[in-house]
Amino acid sequence: MTSLDRYQSAIERIDEMLMKRHEEGLGPGLSLALTTSDKLLATRTYGVTNADSGEPVTDETLFQIGSITKHFTAVACMRLHEQGRLNLQAPVTEYLDWFEVQSQYETPLTIHHLLTHTAGLVMMIDCYPSSWWQTWALRNTELGFKPGERFSYSNVGYNVLQCVIQTITGKSFDDSLRELIFEPLGLANTYGQIRNSLCDRMAKGHKYSAHDDRPVPRPERQTVVNWYEMSAGCSSVVTTATDLAKFLRMLLNRGRADDGTALLSEETFDMMTKPYAEMQGFFPGTSQGYGVLMEQSEATGDHPRIIGGGENLGFEAAMYGDFDSGVGVVLLCNSFDVAWGETKWIMSALVSASQGEELPVLPELKPFVPQPLGEKAQEYVGTYESADRAFTITVTAGHLTLTANGTSVRHDPQWGDNFFAPHPDFDHAMVTFGRDEEGNVVEAFQLGEWFRNERFQGPPDIDYPGAWDGFVGQYRSFGILVTNFRIFVRKGQLTCLSYSGYVDQPLTDLGDGWFRNGDEASPEKMTFDCFANGKALRCRASGGEYYRME
Repeated sequence: MTSLDRYQSAIERIDEMLMKRHEEGLGPGLSLALTTSDKLLATRTYGVTNADSGEPVTDETLFQIGSITKHFTAVACMRLHEQGRLNLQAPVTEYLDWFEVQSQYETPLTIHHLLTHTAGLVMMIDCYPSSWWQTWALRNTELGFKPGERFSYSNVGYNVLQCVIQTITGKSFDDSLRELIFEPLGLANTYGQIRNSLCDRMAKGHKYSAHDDRPVPRPERQTVVNWYEMSAGCSSVVTTATDLAKFLRMLLNRGRADDGTALLSEETFDMMTKPYAEMQGFFPGTSQGYGVLMEQSEATGDHPRIIGGGENLGFEAAMYGDFDSGVGVVLLCNSFDVAWGETKWIMSALVSASQGEELPVLPELKPFVPQPLGEKAQEYVGTYESADRAFTITVTAGHLTLTANGTSVRHDPQWGDNFFAPHPDFDHAMVTFGRDEEGNVVEAFQLGEWFRNERFQGPPDIDYPGAWDGFVGQYRSFGILVTNFRIFVRKGQLTCLSYSGYVDQPLTDLGDGWFRNGDEASPEKMTFDCFANGKALRCRASGGEYYRME
């Protein structure tokens, strides 16, 4: 039996699953590559590169892979380390003498800290297109904790690494990766920069709405997102599923290319895949190495695996590799569909095939469809009033219905007590219900508006500093992922809602006009200035600048 024969049933089952998932809405385009540590097993493509033109995805279609770029940036750093050109324990300032970040700690920020997301840096400075300027702008931020003390994911940290790599090589990021990785591995269709010259070969990113400042339901057809150029150590690699599978084979072979050439030594590969930090709040059982994510848990059958996930505007990418069985999968998508469930099932099918075991049953994976709440629906029934308006919640066939100003719409749960209603008066943010100490639903919020029903027994108002009213509003920049956020006062608490995450985040007043977004170790801070008519015109947030829009 040949290697391909052993996997043929699994490949057919995987193809069946993805064709079905694509018909259900996963897409509009997908590119799949299945591999062993020895060779490529199969490739498959589904759907179109562009919902407007209907051009089909092919094996040569380029996709943006988002944060899987970090694996390439880390490998480049490890190669420079082997060449004696990069000391992983050296301070960043040894390579970028102009680098600054505010810190109350004596511990220097090192290359090691950047690679392992333990530097304490802000997550991203999305509003500037240049990694060099983002790195410079870190001088306007402060570390959230002592370097090395804990894990905190940072995109901008990998953009700093990009600047380090370019400073050492004296070349562009694209040329540096080409010399260090692409050419040695034979990645002929991989690029380190998203640029206009690749536009015709690249799938177009898609999203579910032209709006970027409100939650949206999934429509029948997705819209193409804006095009942009970018060079970023955190997210700018463009490639095909076939090329990315070749890169994954190098990882499965512990640093060796298909021809047996050692891109990384055994010692360096061990150093790269060592578990330096637990990834709290990300993937259970997953640890952070140098750029790579290592997973070994009961859920994986104690098989050590390397995983990677990436997101850019209008793109998602997933990569899995199992060291024990020597199999891997790459799945690329040109929309914001997170295909982790599909990728994990494909991985389990390949592992089963490699061991001669029965293939897993096809998963029950479907696009998000709100399910009836059943008896729980009655918890929300009632009339809710704020100082200016009111709405009523009733139950129809197990689903909630929101009625306001004579218009009724279905009110669907998103997570927990957060609901979305496509009502013209309530479609710009989730409606979040609040409960009393006994668990009864007694109030609701939309942004800063506070609604109460007949069961509410708390104080009618909560005092807060009057100066906060000048901060309230929507702020924007020309960012890629975090384009805007809203500031509002909710029940006496200054709060931020970022539409990149759809999560309301209370702000902690630090004094001197500064506020912290997150827990006590968070480096994310913001302040407001440039007042006109009593309103702040600018919010300086995590090293970036956002401007009032209303």
